[in-house]
Order: sequence, then structure tokens, then C-alpha cells
Amino acid sequence: MKKLVLLMLFLSFTTIAQVSSVAGDFKVIAIGTNGIGDYTKNLILIHEIFNGALLDMNNAVGTITAYRGNSGAWNRINVLEIKSSSSYNGTAAAITAFDNNASWGLKTCIYNGKKYLALDVPYSASFHNWGYQFSGWTKSTAENMISVNYEINGVAVNTNILSNITDFKATMEETHLVSNFIIIGDKVGIGTTLPDEKLTVKGKIHTQEVKVDMAGPLVPDYVFANEYKLQSLKEVETFIKQNKHLPEIPSAKEIETNGLYLAEMNMKLLQKIEELTLYVIEQEKKMQNLQDLIEKNNKTVDLQNKILQDQQKSIETMVKRLNRLEKK
Repeated sequence: MKKLVLLMLFLSFTTIAQVSSVAGDFKVIAIGTNGIGDYTKNLILIHEIFNGALLDMNNAVGTITAYRGNSGAWNRINVLEIKSSSSYNGTAAAITAFDNNASWGLKTCIYNGKKYLALDVPYSASFHNWGYQFSGWTKSTAENMISVNYEINGVAVNTNILSNITDFKATMEETHLVSNFIIIGDKVGIGTTLPDEKLTVKGKIHTQEVKVDMAGPLVPDYVFANEYKLQSLKEVETFIKQNKHLPEIPSAKEIETNGLYLAEMNMKLLQKIEELTLYVIEQEKKMQNLQDLIEKNNKTVDLQNKILQDQQKSIETMVKRLNRLEKK
């Protein structure tokens, strides 16, 4: 088995396309398979692209279809619409895919010293036994629509002729002028190629209103329950001095690392507002008690002053009487 694998690694891992020109540059091309079989990763070279030297027209506008399936092989279908061109000193490209397993990737690579726009074929251990077919308008100043393997059983191959495989960021815009737009699928990404939720948006959202169903965090009205233990302000002060953020609120570093969940954070902030309301109510009670005490003390002082005044008057009266008696 090892000898067979080594023998396969020394074979040529490119397939030569069979071209049938329908009209001029509109072609139907049988690209072939990956040439080896299972556990093989491969690229389809689309056409040459700019790499420092000005180019004549290279383009591919059409459909590539990859199939697997028969009574002894499970069904796979990967269909890709490619829109690309490279001439003078620039390259424009975008793809749209329809898949029932892994997805296509848009790449660039160096093959036999030339730079190419390429497609990373959707990988599965079981290869596309019916191969790949292209139909559309295409031309290239170098090789065109051929399959080149770059990995077999986890081992890199064709490194002597194939290198610098890198992602190519789509440079074309797609516009839909329709009355209704529907996306059917598990996740939708805007501004990102790696959505991690049903809708992932990288950037700002402009809207008039956002409604959130509260299926997750509880609305914190439990703060007002009699059994709720409210921390003392001294405890809160100690926590803030030690941690530089409010209790039960994530730190700035945590938010930078993990992001911010709006529903959860809004409930936490509401909890803090409710706790703050309780603190204010408690402080208001203390202030009222203090005010009552001050008023009571003031009344006591007033009463004492009145008593002192009355005593002073009594003393003055007695002094006057004594003075009169002395004169007599």
C-alpha cells in the first residue's frame, strides 16, 4: 500500500481538458477528474492573471459542474457560476455556488511560473467520479480549465510546479433589483465570509427599530423581590476598586474578546438600574430619617431656647424686685 501511495505521488497530477468550441470563445470543456481519486484536494486553473506584466484579455464567464453518484457512491453536486476577467494590469472576479456539501473557494496560485486565478474544488474524501465540466465564454493567455492536485492523503503534492495558493477576495458587486429577496439556508453573512450565527453583519446596521424576543436572559424584576440580597455600597465600592468594572458586568477586555450580546447586556444594565433605584430609595429613606431627626433636634433646641429665655426673664424680674427692695 505504501509503495502504491509513493508511486501515486510521483505521477503527474494534472488533467488535460478536452475542449469543444461552440462558437468562437464560447466553449464546452471537459476538465476531467482530479486524476487520482479519493482523499485528493485539487484546484481548477481558470486563466492567467496579472502578475507584473501587462496581459491580453483573459476571462471566464460560465458554469462549472462537479458530480458524484451512482448505485455504489453517494450523491454529490457542486455547481459554480464564475464571472472573471484579467487584462492590462487588473483582475476582477466573483463566484456564486450551489452545493450540497462543501463549498468552492476562489484562489490565486503560481503554476509553472505564471500566476492564475483558480478554484478550490469542494473537498470530500470521496471524489467527484463524474469529474468537472465547464460551459461558457472563456479564453486565456496560458493554460485554461485544467485540474491540478495539491494534496493527497494529507501530503502536499506538485510543489515543484504549484505554489503560493492564497485566497482571492471577490472584487465584483452583485445587484438584485427585485420586489422580494429571499435567502434559503442556515446562515447569512454580510461583510463577512464566516458567519457564525443565522445573520452575521460585519459593520454598522441602520434601522428604525429592533425587536428582541426574550427567550434567553430573564428580565431582572427579581431585584425587587423581598428575598433579593442587595450588596451594600461599601461592597460595590470594594469590588470596583479591585476589578475596575461593576459586579456582574463584563470587563472591557472580556467584551473586546468575546463581543457583546445585546439582549443579555441590556438585561444586566436594567438590573443595575433597578439596583441603583433601590439604592436611591434607601438613601432617600436615610435622608428623610436624617431630616426628621434634624427637625426633631431643632424643635428640642427651640424648646430649650424658650426655656432659657423664660428663665432669663424670671431672673431679670427677680433682680428688679431685689433692686426695689434694696432702695426701700
